[in-house]
Amino acid sequence: MNLAGKNIKCIAFDLDHTVINSDGTMSDATWTAIEQAIADGIEIVPVSGRAFATFPESIGQIEGISYAVTSNGAAIYNKKTGARIHGVAIESADLHNILDAFAPYFEKGQITYEAFVDGVAYGGRDYVEHPNAFGVPQGNVAYVQSTRKPVDDIIAFLTDHEEELDSLDIVAADPVLYKKMEEQIPLVTKAVYTTSAVSYRLEISHKNSGKATGLAYVLDLLGIMPGETVAFGDGDNDAEMLEFAGLGVAMENATENCKAAADTVCGCCENDGVAKFLRESLDV
Repeated sequence: MNLAGKNIKCIAFDLDHTVINSDGTMSDATWTAIEQAIADGIEIVPVSGRAFATFPESIGQIEGISYAVTSNGAAIYNKKTGARIHGVAIESADLHNILDAFAPYFEKGQITYEAFVDGVAYGGRDYVEHPNAFGVPQGNVAYVQSTRKPVDDIIAFLTDHEEELDSLDIVAADPVLYKKMEEQIPLVTKAVYTTSAVSYRLEISHKNSGKATGLAYVLDLLGIMPGETVAFGDGDNDAEMLEFAGLGVAMENATENCKAAADTVCGCCENDGVAKFLRESLDV
């Protein structure tokens, strides 16, 4: 697939396992490809489930990025100034419906929560200190401990910030329980958007969020059409964005749902899949 000469004005991408490797870094090849795209006048838009403050250092060092979509589209930032320019918070009633419905699981220590407020990610102290106990794979422990700010009482924190909650994550070690909660959420409330990037974390935000919605907001600001956009991703939470973009590209390491939503598949993240695709298909 050679897209050289096509009217591509924007490249949007997920972060983790798309342009950020499992060790939390961006390869030199990917960095070079992004910098070259910017030099060619192409807008670069990172679109992530991460809170803004937890974006990798490598993204912060790329000066040509104007906007960042965070918390699965629930909060959008001017990346150059750090100012939040758009957001939709979870409704208080929806938060309490979820906490009440899943209270038995929380009280038994079967689940815990992560809270995203004002660009910062929080978690209960027991969870941040011992992520493995809640199903976080060993390879992701360092990520949790370096990006989540510990609080002594996560339930109290959630209720104290119930008017400003960008995203609520449920972390569960048991895949059967995870699936059960995923099926229960639409029965508890129909006013939230639910997705997932990994198998142990259920990500919940306002019904008007989602990566596709967040990217659409930024494209409108930039005056760019979806058909002029290439989007890359690897998770279930990227699927709608890949369908929305003019060209959706799933990583070789992507979930099956993500691949099904894509127009094509590139190489895996660890082998510079995005960089190679841009070089071979867009002459970037």
